[in-house]
Amino acid sequence: MTKVTDYDLFGYDYTNYWKDRRYENESEKMLLSKIFRNKNGNWFLDIGGSYGRLTSTYYSKYTNPVILDYSLQTLTKNKDILKTKYPNIQLIAANAYKLPFKDNSFDGALMVRVLHHIEKPSTYFKELFRTMNKNSFYIQEFANKVHFISSLKALVKFNFKFFSKEPYQQPTRGNFEGTKAGEESIFFNYHPSYVKELLTKNGFTVIKKHGCSYIRSAFLKKFLGEDLMLLKEKVLQTLLSWSNFPPSIVYESMVKKELEENIAYTSQLEDILACPECKGILSITNNEAKCKKCSKIFLKKDDIWDFRVK
Repeated sequence: MTKVTDYDLFGYDYTNYWKDRRYENESEKMLLSKIFRNKNGNWFLDIGGSYGRLTSTYYSKYTNPVILDYSLQTLTKNKDILKTKYPNIQLIAANAYKLPFKDNSFDGALMVRVLHHIEKPSTYFKELFRTMNKNSFYIQEFANKVHFISSLKALVKFNFKFFSKEPYQQPTRGNFEGTKAGEESIFFNYHPSYVKELLTKNGFTVIKKHGCSYIRSAFLKKFLGEDLMLLKEKVLQTLLSWSNFPPSIVYESMVKKELEENIAYTSQLEDILACPECKGILSITNNEAKCKKCSKIFLKKDDIWDFRVK
């Protein structure tokens, strides 16, 4: 069984993480808004979208956006705020390894600050590829293993093994996201070449590389101030996008598929849902969905479908 980071299990509130991280938050929104400038489509999937922190960057570009997260508590807590601000948003609780959607459903997708919790990225990419439409667009952000500061520390210690492509399990250091205090969490930093190879192997064509949060530093926040840092960030995102300098890397990618028929346009969520376990057809009545193949039953409560399986 693949281990899943479960924020609900120990009551972790992800919104608290962002209270003192305006620079990081605005840096990511700045980059994503630029990437989405010329994008559009029907169904869009924000994997691990949590409380909708990044929804403003893509909401106007896709007709039917979906936030998927394993934390049902987070979705429920923020539902009213999200629905008021983004009326067309759909909220689904599900496992990223077992997506509750039919093949070829999405024209676009996004994952930000989640891959470090993905123990088996290849398994995830295979599942995501299945749900993506032909000529669809996918954005993958990840924690960069070989960013400038980490690389400098490794060189000082003559730790040349650090530069291998293998993922680096980051020490918890008191940050027990989705785990009981004292237990090691899933928190991987990835080499950019490793992630690019995985994307390519699983059907995604990387078309552009970006960096984000180039000058992430508590000291600089106090010394320069976040407004000045964001001005510098805008320049650095343009000048150093080719480099491995920043702690966060973003890949733009495309999915190329040979499909005999175009996917029929639909605006009904029920039309793209499938059993997350066996991918069977669902019989949906009011707030209940029953799989015709494996007979599993899934419920919708407070307008949020719960398709979580492990």
